[in-house]
Amino acid sequence: MTEKRLLVLYCGIFAFALMVEAKMIHLMCSGYDILAEKQTVRTVDISAGRADITDCNLNKITGTEDILKAFITDETQLQNIYSYIREADREKFYQRIQQEKQIVVDLAAPLQTDAIYTISKRYSPVNIAQHLIGYTDLDGNGLTGIERVYDDFLKSNGEKISVHFNVNGNGDIYGNAYSSISGSDRVLALTIDNSLQRMRESVAKEYIPNGSIVIMESKTGKIKAMASTPVYDANNVADYLDNKNSPLVNKALQSFEPGSVIKPLWAALMLENGINPEEEYYCNGYTTVNGHTYHCANNRVHGPVTMEGALVVSCNCYFIDRYVKEKELLFRQTANQLYFGENIKLCNDFYTSKGDFPSAQRLENKGVLSTVSFGQGDFRLTPVHITAYMNVFANKGIYVNPQIVEGIFDRTSHTQTEKIYSFSTKRVFSTETSETVKEMLVSVVEDGAARRAHPTFLSAGGKTGTAQTGKIKENGEEIFTAWFCGFYPRDNPQYTICVSMYDGGESTYSAAPVFKRICDSIYYLKYCDT
Repeated sequence: MTEKRLLVLYCGIFAFALMVEAKMIHLMCSGYDILAEKQTVRTVDISAGRADITDCNLNKITGTEDILKAFITDETQLQNIYSYIREADREKFYQRIQQEKQIVVDLAAPLQTDAIYTISKRYSPVNIAQHLIGYTDLDGNGLTGIERVYDDFLKSNGEKISVHFNVNGNGDIYGNAYSSISGSDRVLALTIDNSLQRMRESVAKEYIPNGSIVIMESKTGKIKAMASTPVYDANNVADYLDNKNSPLVNKALQSFEPGSVIKPLWAALMLENGINPEEEYYCNGYTTVNGHTYHCANNRVHGPVTMEGALVVSCNCYFIDRYVKEKELLFRQTANQLYFGENIKLCNDFYTSKGDFPSAQRLENKGVLSTVSFGQGDFRLTPVHITAYMNVFANKGIYVNPQIVEGIFDRTSHTQTEKIYSFSTKRVFSTETSETVKEMLVSVVEDGAARRAHPTFLSAGGKTGTAQTGKIKENGEEIFTAWFCGFYPRDNPQYTICVSMYDGGESTYSAAPVFKRICDSIYYLKYCDT
């Protein structure tokens, strides 16, 4: 009996010891958990960090506007700075502070506190080159334009500002928070020139409700300005989604019927194929091909015209009859050399739209050939296509591939760390042919229908185009796309400029004067010493 009691007592003592040990282990683990919670370090990003996009001189295009942000750690602190928060954000952030213990708020005015940070706002409401730059989503990922194409680089190389702090098990901060800055000082430089871009945008906003302007450096193919209208604010993209004029679309990269702006190309093609430019052609105001009658604009009768005269007065019949009735020329071969009906690559994975150009089989049809000769029918080009083609006459018959990105630079040292611009050329016409057409285009500006395009200073050459779209407005009027594309100055051209205006009416009264204003602005920016 005594042995049984001793055994029971022993078992009881052993069980009690196990319970005590288990309790101690539990307390120790709980203590470790609490300690681990107390040692938790959290991070809040003040600026996600995205590398700047600059012009060719490393002047900022993005991040031109500074904004203030505050790091808020509790509701009391928020109430103390409530009046400093932008009015539109107050309700939103008050709701957030009730759910989260640490948040970042935008300030409308400076505040005396250590938790204030100055960062660059990605887009200003009047950001230049916005259609080219594109925009990001709410998470900072590039969705369109250059932002999309170089998204990986831009995300990896911007200045990132973060706040680090310790929190306890309740999520309250203890100790001092500290900030860190990471990222590189590299930027993505475009070929755009900020001075030309700003000038071009001011002209576009005033005179082009719906269209584009492209300015390309003649010798290099570098696009120095690219504008599209209407404009939009990248901070409020949703506000523009239902706009009938498609402000989010870059019109410089979209295709339209070229109209008569294409005629200098076919003039060069005729010269290359032995047609005498001095031989007179009599224009009756109409001509018939395969039973279909084609007219000159407004049924004008131009009478006797040479090739230059046909360009000066923009005679449709001359180009139809010289092509179709006298000699079928190699349209498709020339179109291939100039990338008609193909995307033009402006930089890595960034292209114009293809446009449209009839197949060789379609061109066997005399009617199709006739409409192509004056830029209508199954024929569409982007303003970039037209700029690059017209530049052939400014550049002695040599086609220069358009480009939009210079490369990657170190902002501090201004040294290039990666070259992206690629100079690429090919001869399309002989120097003699291109110079002959160039002088014809000068006559168009100085003596012809495009006299309203004549610059105030120096001279220029170019061609108008008023293209039918086949679309009718509510008032019954037909919609035309108005064009003017030319080079400036006349001697040793430095820039080739293309103006396009959807629903622009007669190009001699709309697009041509805009070309003149651009040339005059270039003169003051680049040639005038005062």
